[in-house]
Amino acid sequence: MPRAWVDEVREGLKGVALAPEKSHRVGRRQVALVTRYRYGVESKKLQTKDLIATGIFTAIYFVTMAVCGQLGALIPILQVLGPLYIPIICGIPFILFLTRVRVFGQIAIMGIVTGLLLILTGQHWAGLVLAVVLAPLGDWIAARGGYKSWWGIVAGYAVFSELLIGMVVPLFFTRQTVLERIGTRHDQAWVQQVADLTPPWMFLVMILMIVVGSAIGAYVGRVLLKKHFERAGIA
Repeated sequence: MPRAWVDEVREGLKGVALAPEKSHRVGRRQVALVTRYRYGVESKKLQTKDLIATGIFTAIYFVTMAVCGQLGALIPILQVLGPLYIPIICGIPFILFLTRVRVFGQIAIMGIVTGLLLILTGQHWAGLVLAVVLAPLGDWIAARGGYKSWWGIVAGYAVFSELLIGMVVPLFFTRQTVLERIGTRHDQAWVQQVADLTPPWMFLVMILMIVVGSAIGAYVGRVLLKKHFERAGIA
């Protein structure tokens, strides 16, 4: 425990045993310092437990994203709407993860690992490039509010989620190749419907859809995980 903390706690305790939650004579500042010391949250470095939690939630997030992404194989319109509904559904595990985030780097790791998994599952390399850039940026935004500011969390999640646009980059920038590949799995009517639903300007609309979906997903996550938010002290 830092020397400055020890001195302040000693002054606040005034002879009371080190059990702040049981003493009305200890000020809030002293209670906070001792609590931080007991639970180890004064450390700003990634610890093993942080990496374990990040790994678990990364797996949950990626599986959720992958399952949602498969809905696009049902009908073309779902493929186009993926940038909207995927961050909504993925918002639940992501927001739950944020109640466990203590230090900078956890969100960045989740994003970069997700980008690597996208590559391993056959997605375009743009997803990894975006993840390397946007995940740390989203982490930084959320960290500005100490991972406790609601608006910081929403903004951070929206930026983080933009890595999803990497999955549709080929459809707009290597269009003919993608449509030909789709044609090997579906009939020409399906291919034409996908082409009709994705004019060039739709790429920008999808970027906006991710922002909207992220905001909705964050709110849904907050409603469903209200007790976790209260316990984490997120306002």
